[in-house]
Amino acid sequence: MKKIITAVVMSAFLALSAGASADPVSAVFNCKLNDGKTKEDAMAVNAKWLKWARATAGTDAITSSYVETVVGDIGGFMWVDTYPDLATWAKVADADDQPDISAAFDAVETCSRNRLLKGTPTEAAK
Repeated sequence: MKKIITAVVMSAFLALSAGASADPVSAVFNCKLNDGKTKEDAMAVNAKWLKWARATAGTDAITSSYVETVVGDIGGFMWVDTYPDLATWAKVADADDQPDISAAFDAVETCSRNRLLKGTPTEAAK
């Protein structure tokens, strides 16, 4: 699942890299659990991926959250992986070739789309 970073996203990275800043970025994956699999199954695999991603990027500033709907369409969930900046995301995306982890994700979930979002923090009013 995590290895499926499309060429469009990589192209966007290249286009944005010239103006890359320290603003956080989030990779969001829309997924559904496979039959017979649980949130706990998915989170166990994701914990392995997160350990690998932090080691690969050389920072513990990467977070990954299982995000589920409280009110509304409850047909799936999202992974929201947050990186401190675009350069950190690029380190992980460029090295994201972990066949054992990818196979484990495929066994527990099916993800239909992903996107990379850049956040711009709002400062509190003075």
